[in-house]
Formats: sequence, C-alpha cells, structure tokens
Amino acid sequence: MHADTIKDVLHAQPFHPFTLRTVSGEDYLVEHPDFVWLTRGGRTIYISLPGGEGERVRIVDTALIERIET
Repeated sequence: MHADTIKDVLHAQPFHPFTLRTVSGEDYLVEHPDFVWLTRGGRTIYISLPGGEGERVRIVDTALIERIET
C-alpha cells in the first residue's frame, strides 16, 4: 500500500478508527492516530498493539498492507 493512502486515513478530520489488513491475513485495529508511526520514507509502519503488559508494537512493511477497512 502506498504511504500517502495511509497518511490520508491517519490525518482525516474527524479521525475514524480503521483496520489495516496484511497480505498474510493479519488485522491491526488503529483506534487513534497516536497509536501508529509511519517512517519518514513511508516504507515501515509501527503499530501499537492493545492489551498485555508493557508496550507491544508490531512493525509492518507498508508494501505488505493489502487494504484499509474503515
């Protein structure tokens, strides 16, 4: 997925939660724009995962994101 598409969804006003689906079938719910970080080049996205003890983060290559579901 192109980084600009992800940026558009992240910066939408008002923000609406969305799910990132990867080509391997994994889903990541983004409930707030502060819960993800897209690298400057747009190649990698860091996703803060809910639950568990401490900080849990998934690192995903944006090329492996199949679609965004709102």
